[in-house]
Amino acid sequence: MKNMDSETTNVISMDSIGDHTHNKTIQTASTSSTNSASFYPTIWHGIKNYFPYYQLQSGSDLVKINERPPIYKCIVFGLQHVLAMFSGTVFIPMQMGFDINTALFFSGISTILFFIVVRGRVPCYLGSSGSATSAVLSITGFVYGNGTLNPNISAVQGALVILGLMYVGVSLLVFVFGYKWIRWIMPPVVVGSVVASIGLHLVYSSFHQATSTPFDTYMALTTILATMFIAVYAPFPLLRRLCILSGAIVGYIINLICGLKGAGPPIDFSQVSSSPWIRAPMINSPILFQAPAISTVAPVLIVLLAENMGHLQALSSITQTPLDHHLAKTYLGDALATTLCGIVGTAPMTTYAENLIILSVTRIYSPLVIVFAALIAIILGLLTKFGAVVNSIPPGVFGGITLVLYAIITITGIKIWIDNKVDFSDARNIFIGVVPMILASTMQGQLVLGNFQLDGIGCATFSAIILNQLLRGVDGFKEYGNAIKNYYQTRRRTNDGQRLCQQQQQQQ
Repeated sequence: MKNMDSETTNVISMDSIGDHTHNKTIQTASTSSTNSASFYPTIWHGIKNYFPYYQLQSGSDLVKINERPPIYKCIVFGLQHVLAMFSGTVFIPMQMGFDINTALFFSGISTILFFIVVRGRVPCYLGSSGSATSAVLSITGFVYGNGTLNPNISAVQGALVILGLMYVGVSLLVFVFGYKWIRWIMPPVVVGSVVASIGLHLVYSSFHQATSTPFDTYMALTTILATMFIAVYAPFPLLRRLCILSGAIVGYIINLICGLKGAGPPIDFSQVSSSPWIRAPMINSPILFQAPAISTVAPVLIVLLAENMGHLQALSSITQTPLDHHLAKTYLGDALATTLCGIVGTAPMTTYAENLIILSVTRIYSPLVIVFAALIAIILGLLTKFGAVVNSIPPGVFGGITLVLYAIITITGIKIWIDNKVDFSDARNIFIGVVPMILASTMQGQLVLGNFQLDGIGCATFSAIILNQLLRGVDGFKEYGNAIKNYYQTRRRTNDGQRLCQQQQQQQ
């Protein structure tokens, strides 16, 4: 009996242990499931707080940055933005020999990446930057031909990756120290000179391309005139804004008709027929890091900084919303996009002025519309037939279009001077303005100093920045001295205040 009681006791104690273990397991599983259940809402809550809440637009035509139109309008206005950026994002990579589909695809990816970095608060589209065109052509020696790709972009990729990392470093400096020091290095007279120099330098190669044969000359002239007439006489404002794309279509159709009638060489559609409908973007490898290529591409950083600062200021004016405090995030978003493009092998990115014009015309400022534009660009980037049709643009038409593009870039630089009321009665501003443009328009080769190389745009960029500092005059150098003096006085007062606080704390 005693033994039975003992066995019963043992059984009961074992059961109780099992129940306790079972209960503990249930509690652990319950706790785990509770943590898991609370984990995902926490992520979703964090995402919701990271991006603004976009309210559905009110009854007015104006859509503010923190609002959104209905979904179908987002698609329509997104397509409008794609058409606006199309000329630059397609024709500029073509000039450099990059794959069009890859450029379009990563233009969309870069815009979404930018949207994430700026927390959905800056409605900008990222497209291919023309500022790197001269550097890429100088490094690779590429000459545009129908549908031909640049076989020597590995060295350019390494240079673009370094450019992107330098850009990231500058954006971090802006996070820490603000952006006024950039304006000190690059006042409007410098920025305008550099931007105008880019157009003047690139128009040389476009002119030679447009005049390679008599027929190409006729087609280039036809395309340029069509673009001008559409820009001035088109019945709809949107069509006038899309004058470059419309002019290219008109020139292409006329060239096609001339080819069919035997008045000129026919357009080659072999690539269109042989291409698949859908293809993943082309990723180029290997990536080469070469000092001459890096030094040639590095000055592009100055242009990207100036472009993005100017576009953000223009966007603030268009939307009537102060956005200067987003400059560091704007730089970082573009820097990461440029680094990504260097890794995959396509043109560097920048915010696009063409899309700012669309924002001004439509008064639809919602960043979500830009996201829809990016998604459309990604889809177009996957359609290989579409890229093959664009690649079939003949040299005369393409030369005419790029002539117009680079002329617009030149006048954009001059417009920066006008908008900022640069005083050219001051001899200093005359030299800072004209010397870089002369260098850019006449230097079509490379300036080689050991492993360090600069093309015409690089020389123009550095000359503008250096001249701006050298020609500050006596008053300018006095400002230097006063600024340094004020800095150290402020720093000394701060240190004295900290020491005094520490002494008071020790006494207490």
